Amino acid sequence: MSGGRVPMFKMKPQQGTLWLALIILGLGVVAFFEGHRDPGDIPAHDRSNAILAVTIVISGILLIISTSRMWFKHLWHDRYGRR
Repeated sequence: MSGGRVPMFKMKPQQGTLWLALIILGLGVVAFFEGHRDPGDIPAHDRSNAILAVTIVISGILLIISTSRMWFKHLWHDRYGRR
């Protein structure tokens, strides 16, 4: 902050973690539809439902991690002095 200038930075989610959440969610949806392709295979339906539930939870956790800086006001600063 020399000379009265304030460093400018943008509050954005972490892009890599956000993309990873979307990819994992997409893989879970694909596994869900693959498991439900045969209507007579009930164990495959149960497995695909469980896989979808787990991928939704993992994607949700990754979404929270990627937006964590926006959730807590004490993290809204530029600690390292980027200019």
